Amino acid sequence: MSSRKQSPKINIHRPIRCWLAITLSALPFGVIADEYDTVQFSASINRAYDDNLFRVKNNQTSDQITTSTAGVKLDKTYSLQRFIVDVSYVDYKYQTNDFLNFEALNYDAKWLWSLTPSLTGTLSSSQNKTLNGFSDFRLATQNIRTIDVNQFRAEYSPYKVWALIAGLTETAVKNSQTFNAVAEYNSTAFDYGARYNFSSGSNLTFLGHKRNGQFQRALNPGAVFDNGFSEDEYEFDFVLKPTGKSKLSTKMAYLSREYDNFTIRNYDAWIGYIKYELLLTGKIRANLDLARTASPFETNYSTYSLTDSASLGLSYLYSDKLTFLLNGRVAQRDFKLAVKAGEPARSDDEQSISASASWRPMPSIGFTLSSIKSKRNASGATYNPFDYDDVTTSLMVDLKI
Repeated sequence: MSSRKQSPKINIHRPIRCWLAITLSALPFGVIADEYDTVQFSASINRAYDDNLFRVKNNQTSDQITTSTAGVKLDKTYSLQRFIVDVSYVDYKYQTNDFLNFEALNYDAKWLWSLTPSLTGTLSSSQNKTLNGFSDFRLATQNIRTIDVNQFRAEYSPYKVWALIAGLTETAVKNSQTFNAVAEYNSTAFDYGARYNFSSGSNLTFLGHKRNGQFQRALNPGAVFDNGFSEDEYEFDFVLKPTGKSKLSTKMAYLSREYDNFTIRNYDAWIGYIKYELLLTGKIRANLDLARTASPFETNYSTYSLTDSASLGLSYLYSDKLTFLLNGRVAQRDFKLAVKAGEPARSDDEQSISASASWRPMPSIGFTLSSIKSKRNASGATYNPFDYDDVTTSLMVDLKI
């Protein structure tokens, strides 16, 4: 193990929030809106039955979870400016394990700004709260994960053929309980790149992200838990112009992370995806997704996990009101870069199949019935193989004015 200087902390969280608040408060709501401006109210009730809530080998605990959601979305355009604010209140209720009950106020606010037709960008702020699932978080206690993202992005495209891109992204992740494998942190990123638009309508984008982060924990040499990191990511994105029958988008990226003090945890990986949609008939659409992702997972036996996955889905539009979906997924998740000698290696094989039927008798009212069967086989009993069934019913109401 060696030491390196701790990453500098840059805080743009407060400035971006202040700019967004000033912008929205100054918005001239008395001005006549454009033709397509809408205010949309939504509400839904979701009832799910899970036969293995804590993701254990012998299916010890089942429960019924009721999720109630109420939301409002505002989408306003004034001249070259567009403002989108999406706010939702979510109430999670567990019938048996009520210590897991919690409420969340999630939001996503964007200002799609334009100084000139050539100089445009986005100023955004979002928050999302979810329960850390028990596939990885092994304690049977409530652990709420809150993710706040604030972003400023600018694009300069004088001829609408090529564009220069620059921006800042601040991310803050908090856990209500200690979870060192997927720890809470703050990070700031400088984003930069360029895009080329082909005459056909397709486009190729290069993006770079230079991130500096600080974990919200003390330095721990015994467990090799660091208090900071730096990360570089370089990606190429290609989007093929959608036709009436197909759509293709791809990403190929190289990710490199270095820790401030414990270089034994440094890692790099190639990641990316291919997403392809194809209209087989007038009513049947297929989608194929191939992906490789890398995520920090800090334990004695790993520093990060590398997941290769493939999924195939079919959707059948039986009528304007009734849709059926079927999706299958397989994945292999390898846990890499142990920091303690003698730790057994871990590799998980995951399979799932899901199906759903959605009925919308009216444009503003919808019903969904869905079911998923999932299984995880770990490389050893120590790492907890399990399977579970989840059946969900949902009622959704939307109102646009």
